Amino acid sequence: MPESLPSLPPDVGLTWRALTVDDVPAWFHLKKTIEDHDDAVERTAEHELTTLFTGSWRDPERDFIGGFDEHGRMRAWARTEFRPADEGTPAPILLGGVHPADRGRGIGRALLAWSEARARQQLVAAGSTGPARLRVFVDEHQATTRSLVERAGYSALRWYVEMRRDLSQPLPKVGVDDVRIELYDRARDEDVRLTHNESFAVDHWGSNPLSSEEWTLSVVDAESFRADWSFVAVDPPSDRVVGYLISGRYEQDWEPQGYTEGWTDLLAVRREYRGRGIAEALLTAAMHAYADAGLEYAGLDVDTENPTGALGLYERLGYVRERSTVMYAKELA
Repeated sequence: MPESLPSLPPDVGLTWRALTVDDVPAWFHLKKTIEDHDDAVERTAEHELTTLFTGSWRDPERDFIGGFDEHGRMRAWARTEFRPADEGTPAPILLGGVHPADRGRGIGRALLAWSEARARQQLVAAGSTGPARLRVFVDEHQATTRSLVERAGYSALRWYVEMRRDLSQPLPKVGVDDVRIELYDRARDEDVRLTHNESFAVDHWGSNPLSSEEWTLSVVDAESFRADWSFVAVDPPSDRVVGYLISGRYEQDWEPQGYTEGWTDLLAVRREYRGRGIAEALLTAAMHAYADAGLEYAGLDVDTENPTGALGLYERLGYVRERSTVMYAKELA
């Protein structure tokens, strides 16, 4: 574990310090500038940055850093996201950005090194002694950033493709034998969380279980969460949740992409209930909800190597491929 973090460039006219919640407006302005310039696949809402300062697993004073110019304007930032878990491979995520006008000066390279060192500290502090993996996500079309990450020793490991479904086209009917499709009820939060953990542990590469705190903060209490567009599949004899679909509303994406969209954040079916059309019924219920809300498309993303056959299912339901994001990784022994 690095005892100290590497110094950030002192000769680029920036002052470096930890970010606080008071920096959110400036951080949001910088991220929007970067995302517009880079034609980012996903865009950030200001409230999403505010929520990053909550969660017992986060330590913003140590995990977040920002570079400010002589006028107090934020010009660069980085943070590490690591949720320790009892199962799976520990895998911190490294995130950051540099204002387009300040690129080519070594700032991005320095921030990546800083983030990697901080992630290694997080792993040791969490008691991780076995193999671990550092992750960086980059939009596939961002060639300069991909080159920067590759030069730092990271290798492309997974591709995640965004897909969309035109809701003006005829929608399939909702229904599946012997299982009820119901609107999401917050009373079922814990049942759905357990279904998520059991389902993702089996077939979703790199997944770690979510604690009750993480599920609440990151999923159902998120401002983007739409319970009225989300559904559960229930086995009637036991009243057990056997599948679910979580939807979100991300209006910050609509103008850049040129259409309105209901987004499927999470979808899973317990393994013993697969092959019965439950995932298709959940997706169909969500598409009808999006269409009833006046939205133009249904959207989601998928790991192209997902072993459940999800990619084929989405294509059969009329989803078409759009842009992709690459997950880069550095394996730690």
